[in-house]
Amino acid sequence: MKSKIVTFMIVGLIHNFTQAQELDVVEAKYRGKPIIQMMLNGQKTWVLLDTGSDFTVLDTKVKDKYEFHILSSNDASLKVPGFGSTGNQLAPASHVKLEFGEVRLRGPVFAFDLSAVAKSIQRRTGKRIAGIIGTRMMSTYGFVIDMRSGTASIEVKRKKKDRKREYDQESLVVTTTFNRSN
Repeated sequence: MKSKIVTFMIVGLIHNFTQAQELDVVEAKYRGKPIIQMMLNGQKTWVLLDTGSDFTVLDTKVKDKYEFHILSSNDASLKVPGFGSTGNQLAPASHVKLEFGEVRLRGPVFAFDLSAVAKSIQRRTGKRIAGIIGTRMMSTYGFVIDMRSGTASIEVKRKKKDRKREYDQESLVVTTTFNRSN
């Protein structure tokens, strides 16, 4: 009987370890507001992680600098409250490559004149945001915002090839963890 229990436990442990999945954790540090550095079309920029916004929105005023396009739209579902009024018309943005570390963030991205918000944040933090990452995108990638430690992170499956990871982004850290999945 004891040998059957020991065998069962060993088989269970082997199964758990062979099913382990290696994950990378991409993490950025921030102070105060969750404003982190990302890459937008190959250029460093600051973005605000905003749990109060459903949408990911880029500032129309920086479209030339970051080389994204704004499409015209009169879609009533893109009329949203916020930014001090009730009927803000968002426009779809295209040619947007948004990256957090090595992770390319995919999903709907919109454009709106965020210049007043960006200036206000810049006065208080010294960082000029180019956009807001909303909850739809954050939930897709499992963003964790830890207000106590001042970190924002996501876990991603490690690529098969172990490539050298170099980041010159301020406060961006990549660590590796193991996650057991059954």
